Parts: sequence; structure tokens; C-alpha cells
Amino acid sequence: MSGAGPEADLVDVRLLRSFMAVAQELSFTRAGARLYLTQQAVSSQVRSLETSLGVQLFRRTTRSVRLTQAGRLLQERMQPIFRAMEEAIVEAREVSDHNGVPLVVGHTASAAHRLLPRAAGLLYHLSPELQLRSEQHTELGLRAAVDEGRVHLGVGLELACAGSRIASQEVGREPWCAVVGPQHPLALRGQVSTEELADHEWLSWPRSNHPGHWRAVHRLATMTDPRPAVTETWLAIAHTRLTATEAVMLQPLSFTAHPPQGLVVLEVENAPTCHFTAVWSTLATPPCLNAVLSALADAAAYPEVSTLPGRVSRLRVPTPW
Repeated sequence: MSGAGPEADLVDVRLLRSFMAVAQELSFTRAGARLYLTQQAVSSQVRSLETSLGVQLFRRTTRSVRLTQAGRLLQERMQPIFRAMEEAIVEAREVSDHNGVPLVVGHTASAAHRLLPRAAGLLYHLSPELQLRSEQHTELGLRAAVDEGRVHLGVGLELACAGSRIASQEVGREPWCAVVGPQHPLALRGQVSTEELADHEWLSWPRSNHPGHWRAVHRLATMTDPRPAVTETWLAIAHTRLTATEAVMLQPLSFTAHPPQGLVVLEVENAPTCHFTAVWSTLATPPCLNAVLSALADAAAYPEVSTLPGRVSRLRVPTPW
């Protein structure tokens, strides 16, 4: 077969779909069954595609059907395109099905500083018709809300929802920062190491309500020499403890977007990262799940330049847990 005409730029997607079915099945009969077409119709569509492209895609005998080199190349290049088309169609239908019904995203406080606002902005540009509503919960309250179907998606720091009905996916990592009172001996340092922080008491949110933060802080403490003491504290008294003592609280770096008045945020050098997790019920897939997870991952990406107020320094690449 020789050169294709200009009409090759406008290949009917139905011809490509028939080609992909035959390429996978290596049988015109089985491909026809998949597409609810006769074997003759599939064969005719593949011949039309070959004529349009000016290449032979299959070598046919009475006993077998094999891809040519051109056919294998076309199959490899078309696979991700067809996969993306199928996902787009599913997501478009989900948006239509949920038109006027908001996507309810539950989150812990740590996700509200930077992750969710940025993800909401990205989603607005990608799917303006998708309505979002956010609800803040403790981690245990968020687990219950997801399990009971009161929120479509839960997002928080190192969420761990057990159960076969709950799916989860890590959506991003970020470094730690340290929060201290204005009179703390390290308050003017700007950047400290975990070893320097180890001489001071560390605070974490209570394990009973925020086990993800508690677990992450304790894990970081076990990697620090000397190993610091970790004390649980409630939000209502954390500010007072930090202001009145030399205690330290570890938070995700996005905490710097909205630091409490009167407290000082320090960059922690070479600290392992913490991670944010999205969870949802497998009994009811959230609207546009792939688009939402993608937006969360993009929103979690950190620039190379530190976001600490008044600092312009390159963040060192943190080591994983």
C-alpha cells in the first residue's frame, strides 16, 4: 500500500476502535463479538483504515491474524489515547449524573492550609460545573463520615482507614516545620535540625482524635538522637503551652500558610516527609474521582523555593520514611 491522502488526518474513531479490538483479540470474529458487529463489518472497517492510512496493519492467513510492525506501533500509541477517552467519557457522565449535587470533601485541619484550596482552584478550571463543599473533621470523625457515606472523599495527614469497603491513595508529601513560642531559644534561627529540637518537649495532637499526626510525630521522634519526649495536647491549649514553655510542635510545612498569631514557624532541615492521604468508600465512587485525585496530587507538589515567611532558600530534598 502506498501514500495516504489528506483524508488520513480525519480517521473515523470507529475504524480505530475496530482495529484496537482486532489487535487485542487477534481474531476478527472475537473482535466483532466484543463490538456487537459482524465479522464482515469489522474486516471491512479495518480494510478502510488501512486504505486511509496507506499501511498494512495485519497479516491475515486462513489460520491466524498477526500485527505488522506498523500495526504494533499503532496499537502501542493508541492504547493510552483510548484509555484517556474512556476515562473522559466516564467522568463526563459522572458530572452529568451529579449535576447540581456537590462533591462533599471531608478533611482534617492539616489539609485546609494549602492542599484543599489549591486543589479546589485546579478543579474549578478543569470542571467548572463540579460543585465542591468541604467539611472539617477530626481524623476519627472523618473515618466515620466516609464509612457512613456522609462525605464522598476524605483527605488528611496520614489517614489510615481500615476495612474492605474503604479505598485509599497517597496524594502528596511535604516536609515538616516546627512551631515554637516567640521566647523559645530557637525562635530566631529560621532553620533548625531535628537533633536541635530533640532537647525540647514535642507536642502532638491527641492519639484519640488525630492518630495520623500522633503516629507521624512519634515515628519522627524515634529517628532522632537523643529521642525527645512527646506529649499529647489539645488545640485549645496548644497555643498556651507553646507560648509559655520551650515545647515544640511538628506540623506539615503548609502550616506556614496560616500560622497562629504570636507563634514562630521554623524550617526543619533534612527531616523526613509526612504524607497526605485520600480515602473513599468503594460502595459509592466519588464524582470525577480520577480528576479529583489528580488535582490533589498537583496541589500537593511543592516548589523548590521555601514558603517560610521572609525566607528565600532552596528546600533540600527530604528523605522518605
